Amino acid sequence: MKSVRLKGALLAGAIAAFGLVGCGSDDESTTTTAATGGDTPAASSGPLVSEEIAAAFEQITGQKPLDKPATAEELGPRVEGYKAVPKDILIDRPVSQKAESGKHIALLVCGVPVCAEFNNAAKEAADLLGWKTTRVDLGVSPEDFANAYNRAIELKPDLVVGSGLSRELFDKQLNELADLDIPVIQWSSGIKPVEGKLWVAVDDPFYQAAGVMAAEVVAADGDLKSNVAVFNVPQYTMSTLFAKTFESYLDKSCTDCQVDYQEAAAADIGKLGQKVSAYVQKNPDTTHIVCSFGDLCQGAGQALKTAGRDDVKIYTQDPGATNFQNIANGTEWGATPLAIGQTGWQIIDLAQRIFNEGDVEGTRLAPMQAVVEVSDPKSPLIGAVPDYKEQYKALWKLEG
Repeated sequence: MKSVRLKGALLAGAIAAFGLVGCGSDDESTTTTAATGGDTPAASSGPLVSEEIAAAFEQITGQKPLDKPATAEELGPRVEGYKAVPKDILIDRPVSQKAESGKHIALLVCGVPVCAEFNNAAKEAADLLGWKTTRVDLGVSPEDFANAYNRAIELKPDLVVGSGLSRELFDKQLNELADLDIPVIQWSSGIKPVEGKLWVAVDDPFYQAAGVMAAEVVAADGDLKSNVAVFNVPQYTMSTLFAKTFESYLDKSCTDCQVDYQEAAAADIGKLGQKVSAYVQKNPDTTHIVCSFGDLCQGAGQALKTAGRDDVKIYTQDPGATNFQNIANGTEWGATPLAIGQTGWQIIDLAQRIFNEGDVEGTRLAPMQAVVEVSDPKSPLIGAVPDYKEQYKALWKLEG
């Protein structure tokens, strides 16, 4: 099996897809380097992923990751399970006591639409509990990020919610919040939790588990002979975790598959079509293109269609509304959505458990779905548990 890894330094991660900022170099020169798979083991024998990834994958999907190369008979029913609409949020323990009204939550908001969607959902959930929410604009620069956290400190809220940034950008402010005993939740961020001070959700294991699932979906679709190019912008840490895990797991689990890791530049976000077409022209055996976040692949499907290669299937992690429209019209094939509205409620669930000093086990992850058919591209429930609000209300001991 072949695994080719090319490096081109660029902006990487989840902000373009979900407004989640990673920290990294802005050098866009192209070099070649050997890539590593993060927490995924480098050896080709033994477990195909680390214990942490395996545990997250099993909790999310109900399946154990493969421990040897797959067979078509194995993958078929597994992949059909991944395509099914999730029925249950992963946590089923009610909060230890009903929420006390009057809490004040500071929501740090990035400037892209998906962040607004998340914070609208979080506010909706907080309103049900009688909590006040204050939105603080995160801005776009390291100075802005630090100032936003300073503003959150000035508000003296009961809890702060942030997303997607590297800790070094506001380490001083996090330490100050800890000294003030103001808890912090970071979602879709590689920041490590600090017991009793800082909690995380939708973090590293979630994106690594998504990489495992997507690798199996793509392998099965290609009858275990898929020839895949994975495009990623490496400074986005969460998207890179997905891309690297996908690469490593596909390489180990599918003997006759090939995977080629391609680093893209920040300027390629939403403009990757020409490079994808050129890549496929140079590598005509390509069967699938995988993008580590949806916005990166915008235009790629149309470019392939124009080039007469609409047989090459596009799969994305963290798709946006345009990706869903592309799936509906056939210029993209599939995606693993992050159900943003559901995530907003997930964070408010975690906040209640923090205030109650209760068990937060199981709050970091969320169910996921491999979506390959879209009937209503504008539906806010794509990839979500359809009745997640009712399920959370029951856990929160709310009537109706």
